[in-house]
Amino acid sequence: MLKISSSFRFKRLFHKLKVSDEVRSALSGKRPVVALESTIITHGLPFPQNLEMAVQVESQIRNQGAIPATIAFVDGIPTVGLQSSELELLATSAKTKSINKVSRRDIAYTMANKMLGGTTISSTMILSHMAGIDVFATGGLGGVHRGAETTMDISADLDELGRTPVAVVCAGPKAILDIEKTMEYLETKGCMVATLGPPGSNVPGFYSRDSGVPSPYNFENFSQAARIIHAGRQMNLHSGYLMCVPPPNEVALDDTWVESIIDKATYKASQLGIRGKNLTPFLLGEISEATKGKSVKSNVDFVLNNARAGAQIAQELSKLYRDPHLVSYSQPAQIFTPRNPTTNTSVVVGAVALDTQSTITSKIRMKDSNIGRVRTSVGGVGYNVALAAHWSNRYPEVSTRLISSVGDDTSGSAILAKLGMPADSIFVDSKHATAQYSSMHSNDGELVVACADMDITTKLPYEFLSSNLETAKPKVLVLDANVTVQTMQQLIDLQSKFGYMVVFEPVSDTKAKKLSLLRNLEVFPNNKFYLITPTASELQSIYTSFESVDKFDVNEWFPVLDSLQIDNALRNETKVSGFSKSLNDVRRSGVFQMASNLLPYFPRILVKDGANGIYVFTLIEDLAKKHSQESQADYVFLAKGLVFGGKQIGMMFEHYNIPETASKVVSVTGAGDTLLGVLCNELCHKGDIFKLSAAARLASFKRAQLGAKLTVEDSAAVSEMLKELD
Repeated sequence: MLKISSSFRFKRLFHKLKVSDEVRSALSGKRPVVALESTIITHGLPFPQNLEMAVQVESQIRNQGAIPATIAFVDGIPTVGLQSSELELLATSAKTKSINKVSRRDIAYTMANKMLGGTTISSTMILSHMAGIDVFATGGLGGVHRGAETTMDISADLDELGRTPVAVVCAGPKAILDIEKTMEYLETKGCMVATLGPPGSNVPGFYSRDSGVPSPYNFENFSQAARIIHAGRQMNLHSGYLMCVPPPNEVALDDTWVESIIDKATYKASQLGIRGKNLTPFLLGEISEATKGKSVKSNVDFVLNNARAGAQIAQELSKLYRDPHLVSYSQPAQIFTPRNPTTNTSVVVGAVALDTQSTITSKIRMKDSNIGRVRTSVGGVGYNVALAAHWSNRYPEVSTRLISSVGDDTSGSAILAKLGMPADSIFVDSKHATAQYSSMHSNDGELVVACADMDITTKLPYEFLSSNLETAKPKVLVLDANVTVQTMQQLIDLQSKFGYMVVFEPVSDTKAKKLSLLRNLEVFPNNKFYLITPTASELQSIYTSFESVDKFDVNEWFPVLDSLQIDNALRNETKVSGFSKSLNDVRRSGVFQMASNLLPYFPRILVKDGANGIYVFTLIEDLAKKHSQESQADYVFLAKGLVFGGKQIGMMFEHYNIPETASKVVSVTGAGDTLLGVLCNELCHKGDIFKLSAAARLASFKRAQLGAKLTVEDSAAVSEMLKELD
C-alpha cells in the first residue's frame, strides 16, 4: 500500500532563512502566500520604476486576499518576505556592481560574501520551497535559447522546474526563446505544464497570447490549477508545475511584429558575440528600444496579471490544505490528512493608520521650521485591538484577523511591513490614501495641533469584507466605530448568516453616536449586539443619541426595562444596607442609570473607568440557570426581575477593581483597546463568559485588566510585553 506522510508540506527550514513575521504567520496558519522574485527589481527596471512596480505587485496580491513574499539576498542572508526598507535598498542598488544576480549556482557565493542579491526564477523556487511556499508568480520563464543546439544556452529555470515542487505562474516562456524546444526540455525534466484556457489552448508567447506551440495540459479556472498542484503534493512529487497565463488582450503585443524585432536582436547578439547570462538582458534591451518602451510596459502588466492569478491559485490551494476533504482522489483513502480542529477566530473591522508624532524640543516658532523629534508608528483603534489580541493569545485554536484598508502608497507599504500580525485581510486601495494621524507636541508633551486623514476607513469594499468573513467564519466580531454606519449595518445584517458575537468599541464620544443611526435595532431577546465597551463619556453619548431619536419607546423598549425591576431592587438595597461606595459612585455619575436604560438594546455593557477598574452590566436571560446569580466581583448588585418570554430575567451590576496597580503610568492611550483585545481571546476560547461560572468570568476580566496594565506601563499604544501575559 502506498504510504504517504501525514503532512504533505515539506519541513519549513526557517533556521536557514530570514522569514518575515507576516509570511511565517500566514504559512503556519495555512493561509495563501505568493512568492515573488527580485531580479526584475535589481536587474530589470531602473529606479524608481522598479520600486513602484514592486510595491504595486505586492498590492495586487494583497487585494486578492493573499500575502506577498518578495525574495532576495540581503547582506548574504536569504530573505523571504522583504520589508519596505529592504525593497527600497534593492531598488536603489539596481544595476550596480554591488548587487548580484542570483541563480542556483550563485547562492553559496552570494551568502559567503554577504552580498545583496536579486533572485531569478530558480533561486526563488529554492527559497520558496525551503520556506514552504507553493505558489510563485513572475513575468516570463527562462528556457532554451535559439541556437542552443550549438551554444548549449539553456536557463537553469528549467532544471529547477524538474526538481523543486513549486508552482510557477507566468505568461509563458520569454519570446526571445525557442518555445518549442523549451516545452520538450520541460517534458524531459518531468515538469507539468498547463495553460489557462479551454482544452487545446496553446502556450502563450509572453508578449503574445498564443505562441503556436501546443500546451500539454489546460486548466479553465484557478480552482482546477490548485487541484493539480495539490494532487502532486499528495503524491510527494519532487518536480515543479508551470502554470501559463496568457496576457490580457489589452496589453498583449502583435506576435508578428515582436517576432521580427526578436530576430533582428538575436542576429545582432550573434554578431557581437554576446552569450550566457548577458544574452537575455541584451535582447530585452534591444526589444525595448525597438518597441519604444512598449515591451517594458507590457512586461510590468504581465507581472501584475500573473500576480493576481497566482494569488487566486494560492487562495484555492489554501482551502484544500485547510480542508483536504474538499477533494477526492482515487484509493487509497489513507493519503488524506486528518481534519484540523476548527479555529476560533476573532475578527476586528476598523481603522489602521500611520501615526506620526512630532515633539518640538525648543521654543515653538510658528510659520517656521522647528528642531525636534519625529516618531512614526502603526496605530488606529481597530489595529490596536487586533494586535493586543494577537500578541496576548495563549490558546492554539484561537486566531485574530484585522479587516481594514491601506492605500497603494508608501505609507501603506510601511504599515504592512510593520503590522506585526497577519495582513492577508488588509485591502490595498489604489484610489485612496492610507489613513494617517499627524500630531505636533511641545517639549512638555502638550498637543499643539494635529491633523487626521481617515477617509479611507469609510471606503472598505463590501465584497472584500464579506469574502473575508466567509473565509474566517469568526466567533467574535469587533466593530471599531471608525467605520461607516453603512459598514456597521452590513456587519449587523451579516450576523444572522455567520452567527458571530458582535462587540462594539465606541472609539470616541462623537463616533459612539453612530449606534443610534442603525436601522431596525431590536431589543432583548432579539439583540444583534453581544457587548459594548464604552468609557463613561462614550456611554453618555450613546445614551443621549438614543434619547434624541426616540429609541426609548413605550412599546418595545419599556416592557423589557420594566421587567428587570431595577428600581425595586435599588429600594430594597437601601432598606437592607444602604448603597455601597461602588454603587454610589456610578449612580452619582449617571453611569448606572444610563447603562440600565441601554441594557434592553445591549444586554452586556462593560464600562471602562481607568484606575477605578471596570463596571459590568449584564441582562440575565434566565435567573434559574446555574451561575446566573453568582459573582466574584469586588462589588455586585443583583436585580431579580419578572418573567419575560417564559423565563425570569434580571440585571447584575459588577465592579471589578484593577487587580494590580501600574508600577508607572507612561501612557493610557491604548489601555482600553488592549483590554478589549485580550478579552476577545477569552471569548473565542471560552465562549459566552457571561454565562460561565463566577470564577471563569473573574479570570477573564482579570487577564484583560492585567493586559491593559502592561500597556499603561509602556510608551507604545499596545505593549509587546503582552506576548508574556499568563
